[in-house]
Amino acid sequence: MENRSLKECLHDPLRTPLDWRTRLQVAIDIAAALEYLYYFCDPLVFHVSVDSGNVLMDANFVAKVRVGHAHLHNAILTSRPRCTLHSLNPFHSQLSNVGVVSDDLKRATTESFQDQVEQRRAGLVFQYGVLVLELVTGQSPGGDGELVRWVQEPGFAGSMHRMVDADLGGVYDARELRDLVNVARLCTRHEPGGGGGGGDGAAVSIPRIVRYLQGKVERLGGEARSRCG
Repeated sequence: MENRSLKECLHDPLRTPLDWRTRLQVAIDIAAALEYLYYFCDPLVFHVSVDSGNVLMDANFVAKVRVGHAHLHNAILTSRPRCTLHSLNPFHSQLSNVGVVSDDLKRATTESFQDQVEQRRAGLVFQYGVLVLELVTGQSPGGDGELVRWVQEPGFAGSMHRMVDADLGGVYDARELRDLVNVARLCTRHEPGGGGGGGDGAAVSIPRIVRYLQGKVERLGGEARSRCG
């Protein structure tokens, strides 16, 4: 990919830093790709990792999520094939080949598959929130959860501007910063598998994130993205 990975754009000291508006648009690009993967893709894509090393940047700094050898982003995902949990459920397809199966068993296996889908979406939303924090702060998330602990602190808003990536040189929109950090806060409110149902709750579902952020940058129009070459 022309501009390699988002990780390199954010952390390579030899590259020109991404400007604020590019980072904001990258957050939208990634959310739109994830929306497609987990709501419209047929077959459903389970195994995708959302981190800066797995996000590739094309010549125009459009972010693409790497899924195996494929790269998906919102600019090319104009076709949304219909798919249902019923048609994607591997348990259901197996059961259909073994003769008469009770309705209770079919229902149980379908519910199990639905639970798996919801758990995957929850983990995906959490990873997305961590990635947004990396975009804002320019800090690698690491394994200790420091960025997540910061954004979940009751008084996090008071230190928000001090946490912004110094490479931005103080050039960013304060309202957009607040909006983006609030998205990250909602996304990381519940650890995957930690209960609370946070991942696919109505307030933080991927489709809602996409619509919310797109509304915040509707004035972007044809503005050029920055370079990090």
